Amino acid sequence: MKEKLLKQGYSKWKQPDNEPTLYQKKIVDKKGIKYFINCYHYTSLKHPSIRESWEFRFQTESDFGTVNTILFNTENITVNQIESFMENTWINFGAKYYESELEDANVSDNDQTIEKEVKKYENE
Repeated sequence: MKEKLLKQGYSKWKQPDNEPTLYQKKIVDKKGIKYFINCYHYTSLKHPSIRESWEFRFQTESDFGTVNTILFNTENITVNQIESFMENTWINFGAKYYESELEDANVSDNDQTIEKEVKKYENE
């Protein structure tokens, strides 16, 4: 999984001792930064009570409030499927950009992005 994440544009962040390893990817489009996907790698050396596992998270703001999404037990799905799920969630909640150069940035202009992501997911 580590190699796949790095190959797909995730950055590895140094964490304090006894903390899970963090991999992070910034999701951007022509309007700005949409959100970040954080992937935490837990190992039995750092947390003896659990086996090695991967957890994917993202948090965003919408008109409904803060949206937190956490995916556990991701052994049987691909990174592309996870990213497509996060993108769909971001769009479906009408989420706001994390940072945008445009004052009126909204998800309505992302129709092409989601169609491309869904097609990528369906082809796996």
